Amino acid sequence: MQMIKSILKNKKAAFLDLDGTVYMGDRLIPGASEFLRILDREYISYYFLSNNSSRSKSDYVAKLSAMGIPARENHLLLSTDGVIAFMKENNIQNIYLVGTASMHRMVQEAGIHTEAEKPSYVVLGFDTELVYHKLKKAALYMQQGIPLLVSHPDLVCPTPEGPVPDAGSMKVLLETATGKKAERIFGKPNPEMISHILNKHQASPKEAVIFGDRIYTDMELARRTGCDSVLVLSGETRPEDIKNLDFKPTLIAESLGSLAKNHQR
Repeated sequence: MQMIKSILKNKKAAFLDLDGTVYMGDRLIPGASEFLRILDREYISYYFLSNNSSRSKSDYVAKLSAMGIPARENHLLLSTDGVIAFMKENNIQNIYLVGTASMHRMVQEAGIHTEAEKPSYVVLGFDTELVYHKLKKAALYMQQGIPLLVSHPDLVCPTPEGPVPDAGSMKVLLETATGKKAERIFGKPNPEMISHILNKHQASPKEAVIFGDRIYTDMELARRTGCDSVLVLSGETRPEDIKNLDFKPTLIAESLGSLAKNHQR
């Protein structure tokens, strides 16, 4: 198994998941900020990568800043970005969005009406403000033939108290209620989430590394793109989950903090 120093050698870009990797709930993972300083010293441009569509980019900047981590909106890559890009590419202006107020605001700022009476799509995000009438309206639209788009596939979101239902679980609920399958799912592990950043840095996949706590999103994104991968066990994945993996991460570590200590040896 490679050491973190050899993995970072000659890297141009690093992509770090947030929930379960950089922080857990409102608590910074111990040692995460020290590891980010190592990336700075190594002159590796890093980006925060999140499927969590419950927050807007400005929300994430505020949250990270409160934890003492400087962040800019253009260094945040969200699953909501993929939803917005799809709407713009297909000239879609009217949708019915099941999402938080922050997600509504971010999509509306892109010129898209999120509560249209005649939507082209039902869009499902990680709605931490979910109430029944939203599900009812979405299900009725779907039964009328309006296709479902989902911001990301995550079944659960890690929290300090334990995993809680995420957009993937809400997707299953709507699919079960309507007998209709989602037409498209955005976010990790879709390679387009990071491909434009690789192009920006003129970096090949082997000149980038992905850090994350989930096998089926973070590590699968690395597999699909050909990037190096570091699986941390500070979030969703448990040691017993990695015994029978077909795809082995480049490195498995307890946390970003343990990587920081490893790098100093």
